[in-house]
Amino acid sequence: MSHNEAKYQIIDAIDVWNPIDGPLEWSDETFTQLAREIFRTQFEGNIPYRSFCEKRGVEPGSIRSYRDIPAVPTDVFKHVRLTTADEPVRTFRTSGTTLGERGEHHFGTLEVYKASLFGPFERFCVPDADEIRMLVVAPSGSDLPDSSLSFMLDELLERFGDAQSGYFVHKTDDGSLEMAFDALVEALDEAERDGVVTMLLGTAFGFAEFFDATDKAWQLADGSRVMETGGFKGKTREISRDELYEMFETRLGVPQVRCVSEYSMTELSSQAYSDDLFKNLQHGVRHRVGGANHGVRHRVGVLQTPPWARVEIVDPLSFEPIEEPRTEGLIRWYDLANTESVIVVQTSDLGVLVEGGGFLLHGRAPQAQLRGCSLTIEEIVSANE
Repeated sequence: MSHNEAKYQIIDAIDVWNPIDGPLEWSDETFTQLAREIFRTQFEGNIPYRSFCEKRGVEPGSIRSYRDIPAVPTDVFKHVRLTTADEPVRTFRTSGTTLGERGEHHFGTLEVYKASLFGPFERFCVPDADEIRMLVVAPSGSDLPDSSLSFMLDELLERFGDAQSGYFVHKTDDGSLEMAFDALVEALDEAERDGVVTMLLGTAFGFAEFFDATDKAWQLADGSRVMETGGFKGKTREISRDELYEMFETRLGVPQVRCVSEYSMTELSSQAYSDDLFKNLQHGVRHRVGGANHGVRHRVGVLQTPPWARVEIVDPLSFEPIEEPRTEGLIRWYDLANTESVIVVQTSDLGVLVEGGGFLLHGRAPQAQLRGCSLTIEEIVSANE
């Protein structure tokens, strides 16, 4: 199967998935079949990755399960050009102070990336809305073209945002980013005054900065919600998720059951979302935008992936899977939408599996726990020298 055939096979599989009623997990047989075909094209066209796999004695014919495909730590994207694309149409970069310290994820096409965006967002963030006011506390793709988050927000805004939706972080003439908090205050005032159901999207850092910059509070319309992503450290202080979500409730009037956490990274093409809003709408209060949601227990932080992505927890040194729920280890992603780089990405983030499905994110692992990742990085770099 050619690269294009493998690409369109996964696009077709994504397109037929029903985001509201579809399962969150395909069978092992289906997942392995798709993973095997994508790995075959990456083994043939991603030369640095092929060298690494050959050194480990792994080739397409030896893959019996998706778990047999070698994982690549995220830091490898800083040192090795991992792509099957001859001429990338877009390159997303991780945060960093210099180019040499930034990981790069190259895309020869954005078709698969775009296909994977909308369904999970619809399920976990707007299962009850076709259109919603979206106020984004992050820069747009035009201001930050190498940011995968900004690209994602651009696509979501175009698909789900109403005419008054917009961004409240902008690039200045000197190239720095500036928070447009006065404009955000005005937009929130207008939304509250007009009773418009509103969704705020942005980084936890941006929200923390905003709440530190103003003492104002709002009571947004019933059905309003928040999607946050990223870490919880601001310029002035560090806050916990619980504290931030309490601010969403007390400062915006958005109940915690309508706050959704998004988790992904530059090296991936898919996203995980917490299932709080979707679960609670399912439990007797699933309605169109505008209805109240009171008296429902909050279940914050349980993250779910779409069926073309899987997360497992592995031992930090041996990389062996940890099957027991609530046992902490490193988060490993299997992302079938990563058709042009590598589909198995080993993160430096800690987490645990949850009984009944999903996982919890515990934050970044201390350097002392990342010896296994360091050894693999050395192995991949040396295999390509």
